Formats: sequence, C-alpha cells, structure tokens
Amino acid sequence: MIGIYDSGIGGLGIFNAIKQVLPYESILYYGDTAYFPFGSRQSNEVRRITLTAVQKLATQCNIIVIACNTASVNDLDYYREQVNVPIVGVVPVVKTAAALTKNGKIALLGTQVTTESAYTDKLIHDFAKDKTVHKISCPGLASAVEYNTMTEAHLRGYLEPVQDADIVVLGCTHYTLIKGEIQRLVGPDVKVIDSNEAVARQTLRMLQQSGNMSSHAQPMYTFECSGNRSAFLEQIKRYAHL
Repeated sequence: MIGIYDSGIGGLGIFNAIKQVLPYESILYYGDTAYFPFGSRQSNEVRRITLTAVQKLATQCNIIVIACNTASVNDLDYYREQVNVPIVGVVPVVKTAAALTKNGKIALLGTQVTTESAYTDKLIHDFAKDKTVHKISCPGLASAVEYNTMTEAHLRGYLEPVQDADIVVLGCTHYTLIKGEIQRLVGPDVKVIDSNEAVARQTLRMLQQSGNMSSHAQPMYTFECSGNRSAFLEQIKRYAHL
C-alpha cells in the first residue's frame, strides 16, 4: 500500500497522478487537517507533526509520499532516517523550470516556510543560478483552497508579483488543485508547472526497485484525517479522481 501524507487536501493532485501511473496499487491518503496550515508554523513544529504521521503510516504502508512541499523542504532526510520504508518527497521543480524558461525569469509560488527555506535556496543555486527566480510567499492561499473560499480577485492578488516571468512553479501542492485557474489568469504565454507527475514517476521507480509492486485488480483507496472528517470528505469528492 502507498501512503500519501499532506497537511490537508493538497496532496490529492499527487494522489490522482499516482493512481494513473500505478492503477493496481492501494492508497492510504492521510490529511493532517488538525494541524493545517503548515505554511506559517515553525520548522521544528512542522518536523514534529510530520514525523508522527510518517511513523504511523510506516506501520501500514510499504512506501510513503510526503505530498507537502512545506514538510518536504523542512527535513526530508530526517524523516527517512526515522522509518524503515522508502519516502518520496515533493519539492519545487526548479530544475525543470530552468530548462523550460525562455527569458530566464521564473516565479516560484509557495508558503512562507517553503520560499524561505535553505533547501529551496539550494535548489535555486544548484539548478537555476543563472536565472532570475522570484520567490513569492502566498500567505492564506493554501487555506483558501483547503476551505474552498478562493475568489478570482483573491487569486489575482497573489499572481500580481509574477510580472514578466515565463514560468510559474507551484511550490505548494494545494496550489496544484487550482492550476487551471492560475494558468488562465497568467495567460497562454506563461507556463505553469508542478511536481505531481514527477512524484508519481518517482514512486513507481522506488516501488519497482523495492520489489513491492502490487497486481491487485481492485485496489482500495482509503482517506483518513486528523480533523473534521465531514469537511475533509467533501473536498475529497471535489478533487479526487475516483
């Protein structure tokens, strides 16, 4: 079974991508909604919350996907050291953006933790040091997606700093759920990219390497959360491709 972990519903884009690449695998999706949002929490608090959930998933799953940029950039290696199952993380696709940009200008949208993290800075240094990368912190955007309170005017405000970038990197999995709206607002000359398909492919590779591929004709999809279950399931119906 594949375990997918996020602070809320943001990881559903990755759930959909994994389901497409690995149609025979059962998936346990865990949204840690009691602690949502992660983006404004202290790094040590994010690490503690995430580790507790990862340890729980490790007792039920043979691979774990941390489908949250904030948790992943916080300390992915630390989580891997604490459990005996493979862990796939999700980080901003800076390398892909650097390869795709034509004018050398990239906008990276993320939470405060992600945009300010040393890990994100290292990605930029390693893969895009000859590009202009504008890190844009979007406080409240993940919450607007989580609670379905997003308005177009609200979204336009977050996208205003994108300016003349020709690539927009969605550095928060929640943002991928409104990728279509973001693409529409930035226009056809700007390419909006995320990590969902790359994470799904990496999950496939790691399952193949570990020899834990499943061949069940009827996989099970289970959704659990730590907070309000009814609200969580309503959003599952909205975004999960079941």
